[in-house]
Amino acid sequence: MVPSVVDGHGVPALYGPAIDTLPLMFAIVDDSGVILSTNETWDEFGRANGVEVTPNTLGLNYLDIADMADDVTGHQAADGIRAVLAGERSVFELEYPCHTPSTKQWFRLYVAPFTIDGATYASIAHIDITERKQRESTLEAAYDICTDADRTFTGQLDALLELGRETLGTSFGTLSQVHGDEYVFEAVTAPGTADLEAGRTASIEDLPNCRHVVEHREPLALRDVEAEAPDLADPEWGIANYIGAPVVVDGAVYGTFCFYGLEPRATAFTQWDLTFVRLLSDWVGYELERQRHTEQRNALNTALPDPSFIIDAEGRVLDCLSDPESLVTVGETDTLVGQTLHETFSDATADSLLAAVRSALRTGLFQSVEYTLQAPDGERWFEARVAPLESRAYDLDTVIFVARDITVHKDRQAELERQRDELRQAQRLNVLGREIAKALQDTQTREEIESAVCTHLTESDLYRAVWTGVRGSATTVTPSAAAGIDTVTRDRISPGEHRLATDAIDAGEVQVAEDIADVSSQTEAGSARPLVADHSAVAAVPLTTGETTYGVLMVYAPADATVGCRESDILADLGRLIGLSVQRVHSQQSLLAATTVELEFLTPAAEDVFADISAALDCSFTLERRVPTSTGDCLHYVRVSGGDTDRVCQALTETPSVGSCAVVETAAESRAPLLEVALDGISASPLDTLADYGGVVTSAVAADGDLRFAAEMAPDVSVRAVVEAVRETAPGTELRSKQYVDQPVSTATDFQTRIRDRLTPKQAAALKTAYARGYYDWPRKSSAEELAETLDISAPSLHYRLRKAHDAVIGALFDAETSFEEPD
Repeated sequence: MVPSVVDGHGVPALYGPAIDTLPLMFAIVDDSGVILSTNETWDEFGRANGVEVTPNTLGLNYLDIADMADDVTGHQAADGIRAVLAGERSVFELEYPCHTPSTKQWFRLYVAPFTIDGATYASIAHIDITERKQRESTLEAAYDICTDADRTFTGQLDALLELGRETLGTSFGTLSQVHGDEYVFEAVTAPGTADLEAGRTASIEDLPNCRHVVEHREPLALRDVEAEAPDLADPEWGIANYIGAPVVVDGAVYGTFCFYGLEPRATAFTQWDLTFVRLLSDWVGYELERQRHTEQRNALNTALPDPSFIIDAEGRVLDCLSDPESLVTVGETDTLVGQTLHETFSDATADSLLAAVRSALRTGLFQSVEYTLQAPDGERWFEARVAPLESRAYDLDTVIFVARDITVHKDRQAELERQRDELRQAQRLNVLGREIAKALQDTQTREEIESAVCTHLTESDLYRAVWTGVRGSATTVTPSAAAGIDTVTRDRISPGEHRLATDAIDAGEVQVAEDIADVSSQTEAGSARPLVADHSAVAAVPLTTGETTYGVLMVYAPADATVGCRESDILADLGRLIGLSVQRVHSQQSLLAATTVELEFLTPAAEDVFADISAALDCSFTLERRVPTSTGDCLHYVRVSGGDTDRVCQALTETPSVGSCAVVETAAESRAPLLEVALDGISASPLDTLADYGGVVTSAVAADGDLRFAAEMAPDVSVRAVVEAVRETAPGTELRSKQYVDQPVSTATDFQTRIRDRLTPKQAAALKTAYARGYYDWPRKSSAEELAETLDISAPSLHYRLRKAHDAVIGALFDAETSFEEPD
């Protein structure tokens, strides 16, 4: 349909000149993107930006030009135009930057289709939106300044004034406060040569522009003060252009926020300029008002920290005497005024508070009631202190209501009560621990130990259920004993309980879950539910001794009970007691068994001080004895072969984990030198693990960087558990052999006989006489001289015989740790 025209003018004759007058670049393309027509603005933009656009360029394909652009915008434009020409979109718009080396500018591309005689065309317009973008950028910059929490208020003012100067093109920007006839410059941004800075004062009469803004409470914008408002011209300051707005604080004019220059402007200030200044001045007024209220409120809260209200007999708040934010979450101080207690609090709390108000009015006496409120930071406790008010400023039936925050006091009370409960629990658990320790003294097997512990713990009412277990895999445990639960199997234990138990075994520390339901999935599957179905605190206690963990003890507290720090510490001690008892049983079984299990291990390339030095110095170490000391260190007596003794000692001494190294015996014809090496207690050894499992180490040799060691264990020991424990201390360790060995039966009488056989008659006489006369008592009952006189020998002879006797007895004792055979 062709638009109608009047006066016989044709459409082309009207539209062509009209489109040339529009302040936008306009072109028409056909359905393939070929430029059919452009307006004068399009051509002028091309010439101004170095693009020679003439009628001869008509016929170029606009889509090809857009596709060749080296930025995303060109491709977006081409895709959008194609979509319009294809009928996929009714219109396409795109805002894009088009900066030049000297100017930043933005445009909005607008594309719309039209048809003539069945042919499709598109009109393309590029609209200059630079001014809008610049204003948006200015507002964003102002917003960023106003919301920058890292800036001080002074810093924000300086940044806003500088932004205003740049945006408005003025030389000066100031925030000033009016004190009567005095005008105080509080913030200033000015040229470096200007004699104006913050703190300077002037008479308001010398600044007629600012006086006009203050008196009329309206903004003012003048391009040329002398020409537009001669009565506001001032000879003192010489302000030639001015734009400013009043700063209002609490309903009164505080001062002005203005910008000015000393020369008339070429262009007038726009309405947007004036709105921008008003926005800045309004923010400054709001911020000054907020600061004033904050200072007043802080001062009031310092003098009267508890919120206070005037309340009538119906529970309606008539007045708020201080900040109520500690009472309820409100936006303003007077928000509660006019509301009733039932409109503010829950019904139960409001009933209690209203009863206190009416009781105070009825009796004329002070009333007090405690209540709780749910605040953003959690539950808070308050004490309402209510007293009748006789002042005639309010109705006769009014009270003053002071809300005192007693949350800290209540928390302290609750903490003291919790500590008392925890102390009572700890005391009961300590008594129970002593009973368990006594019960474990007569146990002969691990099963008896675990059964006794589970029974004692559940019968005490301290725990509703208890079970013990050993590691079944990396993520599971296998239960071995239980009480308080009908049946405990590995499949019945939930994944959360497995995880808690294995965490305790891995860490060697008590693990506590305040609610076992929090670590277990509540589903229909039985394996996902905890053994104790309802909410219960549970503690996983590792059964440890030294470097060895024998398993885990799981204890379930009664409903709504917790497991505190003291209780955790006592449970940890109980876990160590159980571990020591298990170790004792293993040791007894190893010593008393007629048959033992001999395990031989190899740790290739062991991370061991002796293995490292054996590889470095091409020597070997054979362990004779290990002696733990009270300081936590361990003395190793080793014989070294194949290396220089001094070099070996030096290498050992330079090792960080070695405290000292000394030569105890030098090399002899048939014996290698004996070294005493002190290793710190931090150094973990697989030999300690074997000892923890009740094993007797029979040999240990370090050579060529490898460590070979063997031990005899009780016949019923879990070899798998021992191997896994050894590998935790010494990764890569291999079990090379396992065999059952018959142990020779030896009695105490046999041991005494072997000692007597070691003593000569003279040595035996000296030793028996010394023992009979109390020589070994403290304090001594007889001296060496008295013994020598009794035996009719000299003192040196006595000492010689006693030392030889001591050597024979002690040698037989320590040799018996591993064998009762006679020494060579």
